[in-house]
Amino acid sequence: MRSFKLFHDKLILIAIMLSASGILFSSCKKNSASTPVVSKIFPDSAAGNNVVYITGSGLSGIRSIIFDKGRVPAPFNPEFNTDHALIFRVPDTAFGGPQQIIITNTKGDSVVIPFTVIALPTITSVSLPEFTTGTKITLTGNNLDDVTQVILHGTNDQATIVSKDRKTLVIQMPSTTVSRARLDITNSSGTITTQQELISVDNAKQLFTEDFGTGIYNWSWATVSVSTDYAVLGTHAIKAVFAPGSWQAISLHCDPTIDASQYTYYTFWIKGDPNQDVQMDVRSENGGTTQTITVPANVWTYYKLKTDFISGFPIERLDFQIHGPNGNNSATLYVDDILLVK
Repeated sequence: MRSFKLFHDKLILIAIMLSASGILFSSCKKNSASTPVVSKIFPDSAAGNNVVYITGSGLSGIRSIIFDKGRVPAPFNPEFNTDHALIFRVPDTAFGGPQQIIITNTKGDSVVIPFTVIALPTITSVSLPEFTTGTKITLTGNNLDDVTQVILHGTNDQATIVSKDRKTLVIQMPSTTVSRARLDITNSSGTITTQQELISVDNAKQLFTEDFGTGIYNWSWATVSVSTDYAVLGTHAIKAVFAPGSWQAISLHCDPTIDASQYTYYTFWIKGDPNQDVQMDVRSENGGTTQTITVPANVWTYYKLKTDFISGFPIERLDFQIHGPNGNNSATLYVDDILLVK
């Protein structure tokens, strides 16, 4: 009721303004036979859900309002309109860019008005939070069909647009020197910067990608191997088989030691055991605190942890320590793309 009152009060204000400018209209007499004539539209550009006001004559018998780019109809309430004033909202499904609004009355007479729909790109999800040069990433959102450029924010590094439609945009990532970046995406309505941040694997400290990184050694106390069973970006991941009933760990020995305070994030993927969720402690044996995570069964899960819990001392050992599998069950997990990111 409150929103209706606010809208009603706005209509009264509009009526007063139109009357003051010499335009008289009546809500009692509506002439549906008049040919629609538009003298003014305000605003002449707007985003979806914004209100548009049209003044003129012959506006009481309007049957349809169509945004011609994609033939998108605009809903409106005839009770709010008079012979001299028409009020409606830009549909949230309208396509962006310059176009025509076609207003047609019950006799079939039409008037065409130039208008620009502001439909900036929106991104709700990304298929991958990290990339190497050449990685293809699918962005999901809206108003992506007329995207012309995707650039890593703060750089001149431009991604290649592979395909696009209204809801999805597939890009191929460029070579870059930055560790992580948001995306600047441009379409006919303008440019936005995504909330999602992508991490460059190429520019991270790689503890494991296709194999253990330089100066990183497998000191695990579990059955650990490099496997091609599953992987995230490449073709290899760590496979760890944990025996039932005991606490075991994937343990990475670092030689030389690592100063985690030089990095912002500790990131990795884990594919859970096919049959059970498991609890795992992520920690350094050299100090700091423990981060306990739950690894869901049978899916890849991405973890992005601040490095505060392993900072302030030289790191010689980094562990993924599993809480002993229940009963007689063993557990098999895969870990991939273990990174320290600046």
